[in-house]
Amino acid sequence: MKLSQRIAFILITLSLAGIQGCAEDKKVPGAQYILDATMTLSDGTVLAMDIVLPQGEGPFPVMLWRTPYNKDGVTQGEIRQFVEKGYAAVSMDTRGRFKSDGAWDPFRYERGDGFETHEWIGKQKWCNGSIGLAGGSYLGFTQCIAAPEGSKFVKAMVPEVPWGNTYRDCLYTGGAYHLLLGQFWGALQTLAGMHTPPADLPKTIPDFDKDRLFFHLPLAAWDDCLGVKIQYLRDWVAHPTHDDYWKACEVGDRIENLQCAALYVGGWFDIFTDGVLEYWIAARTRAASESARKHQYLVMGPWNHGGSADDGKVGDMNFGPQSSFKKSKSRMAFLDEMVRGQDTGFSREQPPIRYYVMGANHWRDDDEWPPRESQPTPFYLAADGPANSLAGSGALAWEKPAEANPSDTFVYDPQNPVPTCGGSLLWPTAGPRDQSEVEKRADVLVYSSPVLSETVEVTGPVFLKLFAASTATDTDFTAKLVDVAPGPDGKEIPYGITDGILRARFRESDKQTSLIEPGKVYEYTIAMGNTSIAFLPGHRIRLEVSSSNFPRFDRNPNTGHAFGADADLVSATQTIFHSSQYASHLLLPILKQ
Repeated sequence: MKLSQRIAFILITLSLAGIQGCAEDKKVPGAQYILDATMTLSDGTVLAMDIVLPQGEGPFPVMLWRTPYNKDGVTQGEIRQFVEKGYAAVSMDTRGRFKSDGAWDPFRYERGDGFETHEWIGKQKWCNGSIGLAGGSYLGFTQCIAAPEGSKFVKAMVPEVPWGNTYRDCLYTGGAYHLLLGQFWGALQTLAGMHTPPADLPKTIPDFDKDRLFFHLPLAAWDDCLGVKIQYLRDWVAHPTHDDYWKACEVGDRIENLQCAALYVGGWFDIFTDGVLEYWIAARTRAASESARKHQYLVMGPWNHGGSADDGKVGDMNFGPQSSFKKSKSRMAFLDEMVRGQDTGFSREQPPIRYYVMGANHWRDDDEWPPRESQPTPFYLAADGPANSLAGSGALAWEKPAEANPSDTFVYDPQNPVPTCGGSLLWPTAGPRDQSEVEKRADVLVYSSPVLSETVEVTGPVFLKLFAASTATDTDFTAKLVDVAPGPDGKEIPYGITDGILRARFRESDKQTSLIEPGKVYEYTIAMGNTSIAFLPGHRIRLEVSSSNFPRFDRNPNTGHAFGADADLVSATQTIFHSSQYASHLLLPILKQ
């Protein structure tokens, strides 16, 4: 990520922190504003909120936003359209943020605090007993984790780019730690917006690029580079397995208590792509009632965490203006039907899932994910010489390779990791980015198909079955699916579509780990995420294999030591096999029309 974009994100956060109250020109005419109202939780924590009541006699249906980014920003912005439509609106600072007291420990209190808030609002004289929940990202998580607690007052929620399992969806993937998200986002939440800031809080926000903060080791005490102790950052690193620590931060089997309708919005290049899909699938198949299961809706488009662009441009690709999603109209129709009981036609017209097929650039409706017509199909790695970099001879073929097919080797040096280039990120640099510079590296193996003569549609979850050996006792393997498009002057442009990572010690489970034996061949299943893309005639399908994606993920030091303990890094030699015995292959969910 470029420094200017990081600074922009910081400034957004700080600008929200600076908003005070609600300016008169931002208020809805005739509405009653009750600013900085409070409620007291069962443990004595006092939460602050703004309550806006529409003109007219109540009680009213209520919309709720619970945010760590300052309720005042919500009060001045998003709630206006709802108040004008006759909804009461509540924007609340979550525990420990801005005007709400208590300890700020991300994710851990949102289930209980959310449920108590639902119950408190539902019993107020200005509430008619029907509540809708709204907001995106962390605000989406506050909905998804609290709604299954079963408050009778919650009728619907509209989580945008949310997740429900903080360990698997947010902070760890394949055992690798989301360094960019965890340390940058996590640090900013302490550096700005704390109800009670730490006594040793720095006066200025450090420059993460200039000061090379992402390179700081050991991770167990990474906050030393900030000059302030941030306990939750240390806790996240201290729990690299999916252990009991994370139970407070995930929905789990509580999804079976979900009683409300929901409209979810996700993006193919959002960091929570898999999280929103998994939550929707669970809600649609396991929610508490047939009615709740029936009224679970999902829209998946070619967007990053910031949502859809009017012109269809995402990253370095353009999917057409038809890819834009006018969420306000759909959201209001959904909420008016589910919260107010009005017949808006939403449930008759909206399919359970509507997703965008990139490349073909059109929408498709379905009732399940992955589509039943999608068939996992092996696409084998092959090479008649070294596959290192684009200059190598790596290939992809539908036929299983011959026994004599040679293996490929590369050296993974964590002191010189492969830089993150687009992908499913939280940041503005997300999306399908040109991988040309990445593919020049000798530590990136490149396997390409011949130029396609017909369309190959890949819709569903993508996996890589990789047979590999390493000189280390623990290491990482990464995989990236690439759409190679014809460009100007005959030059091909490789766009990253979806990717994954697997830490060797997590090859069998994310709950228990086991080191590997140097030199021994192991089979690794790398989950590369969900997508929907049509690889068009004239394009190529490409796979990149390496061992790092930094700073999106932390660097594996290759030592096999306890996670977060190392300050020293060692190189590892990796060998990738693609013979008939060890037939490494992509599993592409191919959908034939």
